[in-house]
Amino acid sequence: MGLLDTELGKRRLLSVDLPVIEKYNEGRDPDYRIRVLRVAGSLVLHYHLKPTHNLYAVETRLLSSYPTVPPETRVLTPLKHCPHLLEGQTLCLWRQGSTRTTSRWDPAKFTCIFAVQAAWRWLACYEIWHDTGEWPLPEAK
Repeated sequence: MGLLDTELGKRRLLSVDLPVIEKYNEGRDPDYRIRVLRVAGSLVLHYHLKPTHNLYAVETRLLSSYPTVPPETRVLTPLKHCPHLLEGQTLCLWRQGSTRTTSRWDPAKFTCIFAVQAAWRWLACYEIWHDTGEWPLPEAK
């Protein structure tokens, strides 16, 4: 059963996530707006981020288990391998191997825009790491 196949999933999308995406896009340059695509039972957000010097194409997937399970975000622009970069250029935004109670992701507090903001922060850290060799934020514990 997919995210878009349940009444609860549809209600969450219509009342929470889609309105915050619209708010995020409001007044934003068209090149930096989030585009939402339906892929099977999930939604994929396509967008661009420019935390400092470079422009990155990014996608965030809201899987069928969203919002209980956090979104998955990956960078489509080729990156140099670094800490916190998982297979397929997926960003390590949430504690790997964490449980719902130990993850930073909280579906009661966060929307998919939190994942977009976390991707921006990750990319800013990536650019600092690329320039200095040091990841500027502490490891998740």
